[in-house]
Amino acid sequence: MRVSLKSCRRILLTSAGLFVAVALVVAAGVILPVKADIFPYAAPQRAVAAFWGNIAFNLLAATVLVFIALRATGRSRLSTTVLGLLVSLALLLAIALTDAAFAYQTHGVAMQTVPILLFLCSATDLLTAALVTTAVFLFPKKT
Repeated sequence: MRVSLKSCRRILLTSAGLFVAVALVVAAGVILPVKADIFPYAAPQRAVAAFWGNIAFNLLAATVLVFIALRATGRSRLSTTVLGLLVSLALLLAIALTDAAFAYQTHGVAMQTVPILLFLCSATDLLTAALVTTAVFLFPKKT
């Protein structure tokens, strides 16, 4: 099956947009409630730092995807390796967000929006991993 380079670039740019969307949702909808968490044994400072790290990795992945989408002229070993690493990163980010979502499910009624947002962000990271994997296989070989 032959797919155009333009289609693969669209997939990569869409994936970058999804990474940015996850970063924005975590920054706007998760960090503030987590800072105000009064659940016993909660460690809001450490949790907020972990969420900022997640945001940074999502934005870094989005930046790399945009760079590859705009600069790549075909599938090479380097682009395939980098995209494979980004898929692995997206899966790790999804696992981290899922773990946090399960942890916040027991933090009371005031925190119920946090696990919902975290589950949605985790699903979005999984979708992004699937899209990037698809782009890797569809990317035309460099001539």
